[in-house]
Formats: sequence, C-alpha cells, structure tokens
Amino acid sequence: MNTIPAATLERITWSYRTKPLFKDLNIQFDQGAFITIVGPNGSGKTTLLRHLLGMLRAEGAVVHLFDRPLRSYSQRELAKKVSYVPQQNKMDYDFTVQECVAMGRYAHSSRLSLLTEEDNHRIQQAIEEVELSHVKDRIATELSGGEYQRMLIARALAQQAQFIVLDEPVSHLDIHNQREILSLLKKLVDQNIATVLCVLHDLNAVSAFSDIVCMMKDGVLVAQGTVQEVLTQERIESVYRIEVNITEDPQTQRPIITPCWIR
Repeated sequence: MNTIPAATLERITWSYRTKPLFKDLNIQFDQGAFITIVGPNGSGKTTLLRHLLGMLRAEGAVVHLFDRPLRSYSQRELAKKVSYVPQQNKMDYDFTVQECVAMGRYAHSSRLSLLTEEDNHRIQQAIEEVELSHVKDRIATELSGGEYQRMLIARALAQQAQFIVLDEPVSHLDIHNQREILSLLKKLVDQNIATVLCVLHDLNAVSAFSDIVCMMKDGVLVAQGTVQEVLTQERIESVYRIEVNITEDPQTQRPIITPCWIR
C-alpha cells in the first residue's frame, strides 16, 4: 500500500443539535484497499463520510485528503481525486447512460467546453469496463438497479478519481447484483485503479470483499483492521446486540456470520 493515506481525519467532534455523536474521533484510510465501514443504524457511518468529503466541517478538526488539507482543494481539484456515490442517488432528468457517464469528465474540462477526443475515450472505456455498452443510449431512469449502480461507477471511472466513496451502494439490490457490484469495486482496487471506501450493512458481504473493516457504534470507532481481526463473534454480538454463529468459508478462510434469529 502507498505510504500516504487516502484520507486522515483527526479530532472530529460533532453533535446533531443537542445529541452528541463524535468526540475527538480519529481515523485513517490507507490507499490501495477495499475499506468498509460497518455498524448499527445511527452509529455515524454516513456522517463520517460527510466530514471526509467536506460536506460537514467540525470546528478544530483536521481532515487530510492524500497529502493535503481538504480545505486546500478547489472543487475541481477535489473532483479529480474523489468520486462520491451517495445513498439513493437517482436522477430525475432524461439523460442517457453515456451522457451521465460523461458528467465524470467535467472536472477535467473548462466550463462550456466540448468533449475532447481524450474525454470520449475515457467515457467509452468506462462504459465498457462496467459492461454497459449495450445500454449506453438508454435513458438512465429506465435502468435496473444493478445497471444504475454500474453507471455510477462508470462515471467515477471516467472521472479518473483515485478514491471512490460509496454510501450503501448495494442495499437495495438483489444478491446477484450485490455480488456483481462489489466484485467490480474490488477489481478496481486489485488493479490499482482506485481506493474504495464504502458503507455496507451485510456483514457477509463485508467479510467476502473487504481488505480493511472499520466498525462503529454510537459515534465511536470500535475496531479497525482485517476481516478476521474485526468480525469476531464477541465484537459483533456486543455492537449489534444479537447472538451470532461464525464459521469459516472453506475456500477463502473468511468468516461466515449467521445471526441467531430465534432466541
């Protein structure tokens, strides 16, 4: 992994109105990894992403993106570094898939300029990478959930972002499409195209794809490390307040978590 972290957050203290969430939270995300943030609802996962991206700013906090303070980036510079896919990111306009992917090139061009040959190459390359060439002229709102998520990833690829941040990218997809989207993201990491940071709820998907897991509860970073280090029975039961059984996948040696639904 690169010795310069993709992002570092220090001394994050934050409250929603009178409800405290973070108190001097410190966390670092290394480059070249598939990183997942897990934890119960309300534990601060999305809020953490918003601080990382500068959407929220805590007084006295320090946020670095790669080797620079986040505040030193212009919007255009930031867009060349980071691509963000928020929850339920559906467009209401009748853009085609190709037009949506082309939006990822805006950070690389001046205002109102036409797409260059390089832009068009990157756009087509991104569409091919996510296997959407057969629907590139279709209106984006007509896509299935899995196709739509692929299109958003293609836009990030066209953007040439080094850091792709996703908030629950597969929560509304079926099992097949969950696997396809997460496999695509893992491929980007394995090919050194981007560092991926995403919030996930399915602990078995987390186990299968993650290099690093960050587990949160009530605004506190409970644990950060490999799948085997973080997804232990004791920790899962404590954080999620449910009994689980853990076995080992015979092929990957990664944990398989089964909740005890009936007490």
